[in-house]
Amino acid sequence: MTDPSKPMIESAGICPLCGRGNGCAGAAGRSHEGCWCAGEVFPQEIFERVPEEFIGKACICKECLDAFKRNGG
Repeated sequence: MTDPSKPMIESAGICPLCGRGNGCAGAAGRSHEGCWCAGEVFPQEIFERVPEEFIGKACICKECLDAFKRNGG
């Protein structure tokens, strides 16, 4: 049975926190150097929200990163 509280991750291009597209350049086959995340700082605490099965498999999207920072975690 699927847990409805967890987003369905079908590709590396889907955010493991919200289930929407993450805009990952690497997942789209482009250079990571040109990705939106290259100039961002990711607080370590945000990675604690990523379900274990998605760690290292899908990137967090800019919207989730911005919301995390805006809400102080």
